[in-house]
Amino acid sequence: MRTIISSDQHAYIQLANILRNQISFGEYEEKIPSSREIADRFGLNFKTVNKAIEILVNEGLLKRVKGKGTYLVHPIKKTKTDTLIGLILSDVVNPNFALLAEAIQKEGHEKGYSVIINTNNGDIDTLQKIISFYQRSGVQALILQGGAIRHPQAKDIIRQIPFPVVGDHMHTYCIDEVWIDVRAGAQLAVQHLLEVTSPPIGYISGSSEDIQLTGRYQGYRDALMSYGYLPDFRYIRKSPPTFAGGFHATLNLIQEGCLPKGIFYYNLVMSLGGISALLSKGFRVPDDVAVVGCDDSVPVEEMIIPTTTVAFPYEEEARKILFLVERRLSNPDAPFWNVRIPPRLIIRKSSQPTTS
Repeated sequence: MRTIISSDQHAYIQLANILRNQISFGEYEEKIPSSREIADRFGLNFKTVNKAIEILVNEGLLKRVKGKGTYLVHPIKKTKTDTLIGLILSDVVNPNFALLAEAIQKEGHEKGYSVIINTNNGDIDTLQKIISFYQRSGVQALILQGGAIRHPQAKDIIRQIPFPVVGDHMHTYCIDEVWIDVRAGAQLAVQHLLEVTSPPIGYISGSSEDIQLTGRYQGYRDALMSYGYLPDFRYIRKSPPTFAGGFHATLNLIQEGCLPKGIFYYNLVMSLGGISALLSKGFRVPDDVAVVGCDDSVPVEEMIIPTTTVAFPYEEEARKILFLVERRLSNPDAPFWNVRIPPRLIIRKSSQPTTS
């Protein structure tokens, strides 16, 4: 069971999930890479990597051998595969990206693929180094998540990649791409808030991009305008996409006297932080403030209050991404496909005010 409760937990728990899948899918025969190699691959520090490994040691999957490294307790014969696929994410701290990586791992394993995962934290030089490493390693196709390449030179870099590329939320229109329509999801979320409460409706962003350029903000704006309102930046905040980020941004709204009747959060983890902040100051959720998150990365049993959210179908996303990989490998000259996946709203207690 995942535990995504505080900001310092995200990275090592998400990394442990990815390593656990790689072990179960036979990506390692006897020994896993060193902590330094894992840290470099995922853009994390040694402390985070060691905490992730410690989880797997405690689960009985791994054992440390002093001076030699970390080994599988039960060695697994690596499945021979003819297809090696690279996957580059911006990070694994964001549970949305980590869950996508897990879904691609699982779907790829069922198809007999080996998936190498790296992160670049949006750095263009790191991206180019990873691509060079993949080329030396015999990678035959690349899955590139949009946050890994937010750069003016994106199209030029993609054109120079020497193997097929399938994008996830790239929005470059020069490659095959799969994308969950987060703008439509945000519009669903805010329309729901407008139906169950009254304006103002706040938005707390966790994106590193300019708020107004993001799909979530645009969906938030679309919903408000469809009801005859305009966004009011007194009720909008930007914070890291973590539990702590949601907590402190919500606390700031309270302290500034700008607490709205409803709040839409960038992701579900941030919404849990926001709910915690509201409860700590004596506000009732949903009676005083209705809350909606985005993605469905936290199991209901781990939520402070069961939280309404825009659900992202990670398994469907992974299936369609790998379908496009297969199509491109079998037909390199095929026309580009752009596949949209509609999200859905899951309504829970956080946006259902009690009736007296």
